[in-house]
Amino acid sequence: MASAQYSPAPEVKDIAENLIEKYHGHLTDFSVKLEYVFVDKTPKRNGKEVWATCRRISSINAFLAGGDNGSDPFFTIVVSEPVWDVLPPAVRVALVDHELCHAWAEANQKEDADEADAVKLSLKSHDVEEFSCIIRRHGLWREDVADFVQAALTVKEDENVETTTGETVD
Repeated sequence: MASAQYSPAPEVKDIAENLIEKYHGHLTDFSVKLEYVFVDKTPKRNGKEVWATCRRISSINAFLAGGDNGSDPFFTIVVSEPVWDVLPPAVRVALVDHELCHAWAEANQKEDADEADAVKLSLKSHDVEEFSCIIRRHGLWREDVADFVQAALTVKEDENVETTTGETVD
């Protein structure tokens, strides 16, 4: 099988820059570097397509990536180009926003942190991980699942959300 090919993703970057300004100010506050790339294949994990990933690049990989900051860690958002090409615009925005939610930056609280290590980058997990069959059998048995469902139910009725099929859900 041929290796995956990567290419710059300027459309993803444009969407991300708007979203960072609106919702992900911590990335700007800490001057976090982000790179955006397309991959020409759609990977699968546990039998499901992986539309995009956010990766923390550090150590030797950050060094090899070079750039102005040498070996400073940064994030890369990798998007499956075959998936991107068929997504409606609103779903593209949601996908990029989702990946940006994984990119977390905060002040390094370690006592021995010097100026070079002033910022700590990490990948943030999803708010909820659960099986729908468990919810059907046991209800909203965990607080994080109940909070997630409540957030879904409180989406404004006048807000239209475009699905991957191009349909609008009220």
